[in-house]
Amino acid sequence: MDYQINPAAYASMFAVPRAVVEDSLLLASPTALKALLLMLCRGEALSAAEIAQALKRDEADVADALVFWQQQGILLPADGAAPAPAPVKPAPAAPKEPPQPKRTAPELPISRPTHEQIAIRLQECEAFRDLFQEAQQKLGKTIGYEGQSILIMLHDTYDLPVEVILMLLEYAKSRGKTGYKYIASIGREWSEKEIDSLESAEAYIREQDTTDALWAQFRDLTGAKNRNPTAKQKRYLTMWSRDLGFSGEMIALAYEICIDNTNNLSLEYMDRVLQSWQKSGVRTPADADRAQQQWNEKRFARKGKPAAKPSKPESVYSSDASYDLEAFSKHVIGMEDFVPKN
Repeated sequence: MDYQINPAAYASMFAVPRAVVEDSLLLASPTALKALLLMLCRGEALSAAEIAQALKRDEADVADALVFWQQQGILLPADGAAPAPAPVKPAPAAPKEPPQPKRTAPELPISRPTHEQIAIRLQECEAFRDLFQEAQQKLGKTIGYEGQSILIMLHDTYDLPVEVILMLLEYAKSRGKTGYKYIASIGREWSEKEIDSLESAEAYIREQDTTDALWAQFRDLTGAKNRNPTAKQKRYLTMWSRDLGFSGEMIALAYEICIDNTNNLSLEYMDRVLQSWQKSGVRTPADADRAQQQWNEKRFARKGKPAAKPSKPESVYSSDASYDLEAFSKHVIGMEDFVPKN
């Protein structure tokens, strides 16, 4: 069902700065949004105590929320004090050379070599005779005219050496896909990624195996229905495991934190958590527990309350935490003093 604004509601309005929606809507906590809407509606300076009383929220949370809006440039102190310094923007980087265009490989042409041309290639090149023979063994079926044509074009059109083509066939067989259309699509992908040696092919296959294993764990954890990951899911899983070096256990923990705090699966939210862990040295679930405890103690100390562990402590990653989440992603709020154990 779609919704629209009731025209009668426009009888009484107040203005909201466009920057609140365009720049800060995803970063602001519920407390911060409520506090700002109250101030905009009242149209006058309000203290944290007044806002906390009106919203029935903790005064320390409201104070944090007002600091957030001050950092965003939306609020200014009413007592004439200097505004909070704006985040320092890095100097523009020196102009870089334009990126090289992505290598693209054409689809295999519809026009295929004739039987006579294939026969001539077999007579002239012993490597092709060996390729056809080993291909039949790897795929477990006779290589007829269609298969012979595809294998020759993988070599001629995509510049794949014979030994790489054989490894490609092993990879396709391990995926349970031995159709020539699939084999041709993998050949095109390898050509575009310049996988033209045994070393690069082995590295690619290892990466795919790792991603497949992570996806199997992730699918079981999340209940995802698709057998294979989407391009976006694959990109994130590859980055988390290969670039950030996280295990499936830590990726699963990031997923649990995401669900606890958003009630939805958000790859972007999980990425924010894992990126913060990588920057702060959190590598194990024990590290994450210690970082959370340190953040809880720090938060209660700021409020002047005992550091007793509450029944359900607010998470450092909570969407209701009154902190600038942009700063969180850069400086890992609550973890800046965290020192992992060796």
